[in-house]
Amino acid sequence: MLGTRERTLLLESLRPPTGYRLRRAVGTSFTLDLIALLTAPLAFTFFDAHDDDGAPVADPMALLEALRRHAANVTLFCQAGAIAVPRPEQTLLAYVEDSVIEVQPRVEGGTFHPKVWVLNFQADNGTAVYRVLCLSRNLTFARTWDTCLRLEGQLTQRQRGYSRNKPFADLLLALPELAIREPATQLQEDLQRMAYEIRRVDFESPRPFSDFRIHNFGLDTKRGRPFPKSRRSLVVSPYLAGSVVQDLISDHGLEVLVSRPEAFKDVTRGDDRHVLPKTCYVLSPGAELNARVGDQEAEQQSDRPPPVEDEVELAGLHAKLFLFENGRETRLFTGSANATGAAFHVNVEVLIELIGNTKDCGIASFLGHEDDPKLETIRSLLQEYTPTDGPEPEEDRTFEKQVDRLARNLATASLTATVHHMDAEQRWDTTLSGELPEIPAGAVVKVWPATLPSEAAQWVDDRGAGRHEPAGHANQVATFRGMSFEALTAFFAFEVSMREGGQEAHKRFVITAGLVGAPEDRKQRLLRSLLQDRRRVLQLLLLILMGEGADVSAFVRAAGRDSTGPHGPLGGLDRTTLLEALLRCLGRSPERIDDVARLIADLESTPSGQELLPEGLGEIWEPVWAAREAHRS
Repeated sequence: MLGTRERTLLLESLRPPTGYRLRRAVGTSFTLDLIALLTAPLAFTFFDAHDDDGAPVADPMALLEALRRHAANVTLFCQAGAIAVPRPEQTLLAYVEDSVIEVQPRVEGGTFHPKVWVLNFQADNGTAVYRVLCLSRNLTFARTWDTCLRLEGQLTQRQRGYSRNKPFADLLLALPELAIREPATQLQEDLQRMAYEIRRVDFESPRPFSDFRIHNFGLDTKRGRPFPKSRRSLVVSPYLAGSVVQDLISDHGLEVLVSRPEAFKDVTRGDDRHVLPKTCYVLSPGAELNARVGDQEAEQQSDRPPPVEDEVELAGLHAKLFLFENGRETRLFTGSANATGAAFHVNVEVLIELIGNTKDCGIASFLGHEDDPKLETIRSLLQEYTPTDGPEPEEDRTFEKQVDRLARNLATASLTATVHHMDAEQRWDTTLSGELPEIPAGAVVKVWPATLPSEAAQWVDDRGAGRHEPAGHANQVATFRGMSFEALTAFFAFEVSMREGGQEAHKRFVITAGLVGAPEDRKQRLLRSLLQDRRRVLQLLLLILMGEGADVSAFVRAAGRDSTGPHGPLGGLDRTTLLEALLRCLGRSPERIDDVARLIADLESTPSGQELLPEGLGEIWEPVWAAREAHRS
């Protein structure tokens, strides 16, 4: 289980094994926080990429170096219309523009809901390792109780694949078919290679389970719940449907149900209280405290309207588990699916079934005993649910669903952002164009570049043209004038609002547009803008020379010391430290010397870049580079 404040376990699960480096990472998520995606490469790059509270290291140079190394090898597929609007002025987002691919399920009304990572690691000796993470957590910073299942194994040389791995291959091959825009050729080739290889990976079942199976939903005609008949069962799900709960009771002996108070109320409206099993739990107030505090803090610091439908990033419980006992055998299903009809009939979902002995893996083992001497058990986090007296009023969410459907339709539009350089002051105009779906009367749609504050938003009318701009391009949506070079982006924020009578609903989301006309050296120029002084350049040079798995937290603490103190620049990380790092890499990892050479050449290409190079760097660098060239020849 991932705790309410614990980010460490997720980062550790992404980290390469000792002696390995990332070759390709493919992830899936329903909702996506772009800043969370920015921090993911930290786990592939450095050893201790989190602070004492478990939060990812926020040092800009560490983030920059992690992105430079691995952003091109990380791809995240997510539901169209479910990318959160980031805070403005996030220059580093340029490095993940090609990493985000929005998808839409084939079934009408379906949602792309899996939370799976497929990680391909390689070592110098050529041995490949695959790791699969099957989570209930989206790639966001939500403080919730979640689960994470980790499977890992080496790629074998066998000719025939393991049949149980085939659903992993099917998922990888289906992702480009669900994408709104055609993925790059290189990505499609990588997905095909990974699909071929993953069938030949000898995954080890996690203890204490003896075997596992994979279940995909929504990729083909497979529908319905894969659950076995059982005498007793336990379900953990933050969302519930009364009909599904009733089926679980009658067909699978559901005895224990763990959910949220709001979900219990949804299935007990009117006269339907009999659908609940005899034992129902919710998280105790103490278990939810940290999550609620964090959620309130986020709301106070954000001007975004609250989300709707099941796209709410919950505080508290977000885990999904289905556990079935049948004599000595227990089967546990974990992954993305809630106990709802949509999960097994229209959504794209992934569940992994674990098979084990009831003594070690059953309900009693999962919950723990009330008098368990351990510091904390699952049972210690729960309290029995007590229904309120009287029928619960039925909530009419029809209006919110209309807004959600309009937002989903807008998010599936294919848009292009065309950039024009305007003047010597490095100001740029960006025109967003494309064919938008019909916008119904009463709906208000606004759009703005995600790197700018929402005050830059322009209205969009039902013909797909910005109301404040003449239609100079075919299917013009909006034109944003005088943007800085750092603000150029492929990410655009939309806001959909509807009012009718006393009802009001809003939704904000981000879409990725095709970026046309941006300078080919855009990332190099952004790099120079981020390197604001010699101290940062020296810090980046040292980070480049640090090998995979280095302790970045210790480095950041040292770099944060007073540069005027007894340890000198960067808390002791001075030119002597740089020379030692260069000589070490010259013998062990000469490819890092080449990375340093590219950075130095890029900075030397402009007068402003030359001023950023640390004083006396040439005296250190020139003989090292000469030795590298001599070794290469």
